[in-house]
Amino acid sequence: MRKHFILAAIIILLGVCNLYSQDAQEIIKKVQNNYNGIKDAKASFSHSVKYSSGKSQSESGTIYIQKENKYRIETKGQVIITDGVTSWSYSSKKKQVIIDNYKNDGNTFSPNKYLFSYPENFYSDLEGSEDVSGADCYLLKLTPRSRGNVKSAKIWVDKNENLIRKILIVSSESTDTYLLKKISLDSGISSSKFTFSPPSDVEVIDLR
Repeated sequence: MRKHFILAAIIILLGVCNLYSQDAQEIIKKVQNNYNGIKDAKASFSHSVKYSSGKSQSESGTIYIQKENKYRIETKGQVIITDGVTSWSYSSKKKQVIIDNYKNDGNTFSPNKYLFSYPENFYSDLEGSEDVSGADCYLLKLTPRSRGNVKSAKIWVDKNENLIRKILIVSSESTDTYLLKKISLDSGISSSKFTFSPPSDVEVIDLR
């Protein structure tokens, strides 16, 4: 799956932390502890990317998550869904849906997996405070422990509402910026949100 979907999920789930300490490591620990009590989450997000070639683009959408490995990501013209067993990638523009088995491996998107592995793969430092759309935020800098595609990352955490408001990822190919507009936790998202019945007029490519 495209990395912006992974990071959008990270933003949502990291947003549940309570910042009683200004130490970056303690913030991350509280994130992980609090996540254990979350059953589902929903958020709208915007994503802008600037490629190393100089080109840029932006998009927005909504993501739904339900533990353990269920998610639904809606952007303009595309919906990506999994119930933890089967995955669907539907393009209304192409009138096509690709169906596959959900694969829980190193290349597979999983909010749970990335929530827990992401902090472990980075050194974390509290750099200070910055304003994000009028919200006073803590700024955390993440530095990868080993060489890889991601060179660095920054996360902005709302001091008053204790939510992730912004994340910036610098990779070999691009610089990606994500903004969270609305976050809803434990709203009782129906399991039916994580299944998909293809419309009758679309091409179905079944890779199972």
